[in-house]
Amino acid sequence: MPTPTDPQMIQVPVERIDINLTLEDLLTPLTNIHTRHTQAKLLVPGSDVDQDVKQLAQLAKQLKDVASRIQRANPSLLVSPSANTKK
Repeated sequence: MPTPTDPQMIQVPVERIDINLTLEDLLTPLTNIHTRHTQAKLLVPGSDVDQDVKQLAQLAKQLKDVASRIQRANPSLLVSPSANTKK
């Protein structure tokens, strides 16, 4: 049984928002992150953070390359099942 101190739950209808991101949308900024941060002098050259950011950029580039090869070999393989459906 609810008490006067129990919080009230109110349901609020929320409109659905679809956000469509591609692998390219996610990875492109990462492939350039080391260059941008180095130019802005936000990284100390040779530091652990510098090496980690460089590795992150390299991994993102590798993932883009692999995804590109998969896309060329089988264009439908990396497509989301919901990509071709409409509300």
